[in-house]
Amino acid sequence: MIDKSNFKEVLRFLDFEESGDIFIHRYANSAYLKIDFNKKELIYPEDEGLTVNERQTCNFSQNENFVVFECVHRLLAQGYKPEHIELEPKWQVGHGASGGRADVLIKDNQGDTLLIIECKTAGNEFSKAWNRTLQDGGQLFSYVKQTSTTQFICLYASNWVDDQVKPDYYLISLNDNESLIHELSELSDEPVLTYADSKLRNVEDIVATWKETYQSDYTTRGLFEPDIQPYFIGKKNYSLDDLVTISSSDIQGKYNEFATIMRQHNVSGRENAFDKLVNLFLCKIVDETNNPQDLKFHWKGISYDSPFDLQDRLQALYQQGMK
Repeated sequence: MIDKSNFKEVLRFLDFEESGDIFIHRYANSAYLKIDFNKKELIYPEDEGLTVNERQTCNFSQNENFVVFECVHRLLAQGYKPEHIELEPKWQVGHGASGGRADVLIKDNQGDTLLIIECKTAGNEFSKAWNRTLQDGGQLFSYVKQTSTTQFICLYASNWVDDQVKPDYYLISLNDNESLIHELSELSDEPVLTYADSKLRNVEDIVATWKETYQSDYTTRGLFEPDIQPYFIGKKNYSLDDLVTISSSDIQGKYNEFATIMRQHNVSGRENAFDKLVNLFLCKIVDETNNPQDLKFHWKGISYDSPFDLQDRLQALYQQGMK
């Protein structure tokens, strides 16, 4: 977790300039971020247009404030303009939404809401927030009704692990896939839920659209990677550059995920499970060797993919590996 005890190390890792108790980072778009450890202040470029609605996010009182600060650093480093970033926008209760304050709101060049980010400390708080999102939309979806132009929402956390900053996020697109809507309409006499319609109604309908039409689709790439341009969010094709080395703290979690998937698909017995995993590892190795700029060994999301297409790709990789 990022907290007061390691925050200076985090800032040094992020290439902040250090002068006594003052740390500062200047960006190509003339924006800056500044920290005063003596006064325990997180200083944002409000004179460059960034909006801070609540001062409680500008101190050391909560570890979540450090996550928000690090997230804003990523946005500015990515090339987002400070005048398009707003912290703690506050909305009124009513009109099918619960009100409250989002952590970070990003507008596009037309002044419409492009992205809303909810920041959590790494670990338990991040996991609980994501589980709540999967269950009923949580805080994240409650903000969407407040601004119908929102195209993306994101649950974000960053951690200090193995002497480096490790970001984690779940990115959800709220843009309709017209070809998918057409296909689903052809298969059913019932009207298909769309974001275009649900954003005009209530939060429950927006969540239902995500769950029913888009099968709770999300991605963990498409926002902060080097090949993603600011204001152009989302990613369809992946390359070797998108792969990351697993951290020591994640190894056990990945093991448990594999075990859970095996049980869900009735893969019983150690030998059978071992055989399945070896085949998948073979497909993974072949993919990285033969397709370094357009990897096939991944689920592209319901907006771009189908289970049958993924199965066909894995089968093709397996056959290549057996040659």
